[in-house]
Amino acid sequence: MVKILETDRLYLREFVEEDAIHLFEMNNDPQVIKYTGDAPFLNLQAAKEFITNYDAYQKTGIGRYAVIRKEDERFLGWSGLKYHPEERVIDVGYRFYQKYWGQGFATESAQAIINYAFNELKYPCLVAHAHKENTRSHKVINKCKMSLLKEFVYDGHPAIQYHIKNPDYTLKEIPAKDTWPVRHPVLRKGRPLKDVYMEADEQESTFHLGMYYKNNIVGVASFMQDSHTDFNGTQARLRGMAVLPEFRKKGLAELILKRGEEILKEKGNTLLWFNARIIAVNFYKNLGYITIGSEFDIPLVGPHYVMKKQLI
Repeated sequence: MVKILETDRLYLREFVEEDAIHLFEMNNDPQVIKYTGDAPFLNLQAAKEFITNYDAYQKTGIGRYAVIRKEDERFLGWSGLKYHPEERVIDVGYRFYQKYWGQGFATESAQAIINYAFNELKYPCLVAHAHKENTRSHKVINKCKMSLLKEFVYDGHPAIQYHIKNPDYTLKEIPAKDTWPVRHPVLRKGRPLKDVYMEADEQESTFHLGMYYKNNIVGVASFMQDSHTDFNGTQARLRGMAVLPEFRKKGLAELILKRGEEILKEKGNTLLWFNARIIAVNFYKNLGYITIGSEFDIPLVGPHYVMKKQLI
């Protein structure tokens, strides 16, 4: 049994095979799954197979967790996190036996999950959604102090999405030299500190963004006026994009890049381009960038592709 966290009344742990009966019974209550879009398990064996094949803990390091009441070890339901690769967001979710509704268990577990995601896992933001008519779920989300983000269609049903930001993160414009504590260990590891300097760093048109966690810089990117001969329009170039290893795979690079795009558009830039390391190409593709030409090598750095994106 892997325990994840505790609250005053509850503890949350990873699913075990014995939880199958509870998942089976909950999903066979029409009221429990009324707004979820899920179908009941066909039988208990199907619920057991679901748990056996549930690989979110291994694949993403997060997942849905059994919610257990401390006083009597009773399984109440589940609560937890889920990564949605299409939207690249971390979703907070919960589901409980109907007999435990109205006792604050969903709110208590969801708030604990948010705290765990922010303080232990260091995610910068989370989302949650609920069917438009699921008033109970909306109340839980509001008690967790999540803000309305958008109305959308989820699994074919009208839904509302909410979000909450980690208050320990700050994204702001910074001087060029403040990027060095991230640029150097990530992009120029083992080389002299002077190698992180770029001539365009101090140009008036250049701006640098820094992501801070509790006042410590953990991610950076620089945006410079630089024209590629094969492209048209008012161009800018991305350079020095880097996130410290312990803060990767949390969505920080995407937040930095999107803010940079916003500033560039405000300044009238129509295109952003850069030389992307091979290991980062798929990341940029997921954000709408395309590769141009063939792979090439930058001495002392490695293989790259030129990538670009129309901003306007």
